Amino acid sequence: MTTLSPATVLAGSARRHADTVAVVDGRVRVTYAELWWEARCYGTGLRAAGVRPGDTVALLAPNVVDFPRVYYAALAAGAHAVPIGAPTSPQTVHLLRGARLLVCHTSQLAAGQWVSTRAGVPLVTIGPTRGPSGVPRLEDLSDPAPGRIGADPDPASAPASRIAVEADDTDVVLSCLPLGGRFGQDVALTGTFAAGASLVLLGRFTGAAALDLMLREEVTVFHGTSAMYAALLDAARGRQTLPRLRRCVSRTPLPPALGQPFSAVFATTVDVAEERSRCGGGPRRRWRCRDRR
Repeated sequence: MTTLSPATVLAGSARRHADTVAVVDGRVRVTYAELWWEARCYGTGLRAAGVRPGDTVALLAPNVVDFPRVYYAALAAGAHAVPIGAPTSPQTVHLLRGARLLVCHTSQLAAGQWVSTRAGVPLVTIGPTRGPSGVPRLEDLSDPAPGRIGADPDPASAPASRIAVEADDTDVVLSCLPLGGRFGQDVALTGTFAAGASLVLLGRFTGAAALDLMLREEVTVFHGTSAMYAALLDAARGRQTLPRLRRCVSRTPLPPALGQPFSAVFATTVDVAEERSRCGGGPRRRWRCRDRR
């Protein structure tokens, strides 16, 4: 089976689903065509900051639309995108020492400055506010005309394999797991974008907030942890209207005392995603839903 390239996935969906909303982040709605264009523009900013093909670009950002913009910008520039989840840990400092630069969302600036200083990695910011004087902004470095950076691949050469837990092109997906984690990257980003579905982001999870968002955006697919499923079930008590979820995916099996009532209340199934290494034991991974029988 051919390994999916995340950059190829977004480029292909921008071609096939140009006007479909790719990401919903609060009031912000970005289509596939817009997201791919923005990623390529930011890719020129990364090149201007010294990133070259084969370099590593570290990314520190919450679940906001700037995450996929920068993630795919690094890929469009030919670099490796490495999101970091625990910025103040010694392991993260060690990991970043080989990176060309760190792109940090301004909401995470204090942690980004800490790890940037200790790892000796240049810092570039992204986000609605400006960082300290002397720290470049990726928006200011970017060229609004990206040219051929990250140019769309030949459709004949694009990988045809599909991720087993992905949505279909009519789905609206709410994934509340961190996009910086392996599950978030492979399932929420690559899986949703490969299908041409819409990805809804929620900055801070609570059961009530998630249910309200599901109803407002007509969410049909949910990704979460056991604790999130428990919070959704608790928040559903007493509600007259619940979202119509076609499918749910959990990173780990739900205990029967949670999974059975959740499936009954929401009239849906909860699949368990298993991470399986590619043949040869390389770093590439894929996800497959465990048979529930």
